Amino acid sequence: MIYRALLSITAFMFCLSLFLVHRATVLENDFRKLQRDIILQLNQPHSEGVDGSSKTREDIKRSSLQEAQTLLKLSASRVKRELGSCRAPASFLQLTANTNRQPDIRGNITVIPWTVSVQQGNAISQKENRIVVQEDGYYLVFGQVLFKSPNTLMGYIIRSWVSTRTGTKSKDLLCCLQEMPRDYPANTCYTSDTVQLHQDDELELVIPDRPHALISMDADSTFFGILQLK
Repeated sequence: MIYRALLSITAFMFCLSLFLVHRATVLENDFRKLQRDIILQLNQPHSEGVDGSSKTREDIKRSSLQEAQTLLKLSASRVKRELGSCRAPASFLQLTANTNRQPDIRGNITVIPWTVSVQQGNAISQKENRIVVQEDGYYLVFGQVLFKSPNTLMGYIIRSWVSTRTGTKSKDLLCCLQEMPRDYPANTCYTSDTVQLHQDDELELVIPDRPHALISMDADSTFFGILQLK
């Protein structure tokens, strides 16, 4: 996963370099063409206007200047549009279960210890086993847990913690429930959704009412993450 992230960043920088070289070449050609047009117009003899009055050299210069300004505006607008199509990739963060630690039991709640698997950008960070949002916006939040408990139903909740004047309050964002097989107690529970989050919001994944839940700590089985939507 880290290799894919580095490959994505390298590809973006290569794309941006090619784009800048291309735009520099296009702008240079535009200026050369504009320079040739101005020289041709300045070397033309005085011509009669529609109303019969002669067009002076100052009129030609003024007209050429207006054409140059129009061309520069069109070139700048084209550069902005093409830069927008080659902008920086969105931030994302994925956590996987920390195999060096055991799940934390807090009353009737089980909390999975997480470690950073892959990360990109500055809009998202990790703090004390939680995901912290650094920028307002819309995000894709996702999670998966592989349960190995012989209970009838297993599941988890992804909730957000929001700071208020009176302290912090929690809000349930996503809920995942999965029925366990009778013969072989092993089943994954996956969920995801697009949510609006604000700066300093904190997300955590907890397993309620299952203090002795058996969980797979493999990276490809249990994970928790968020993706910034641009």
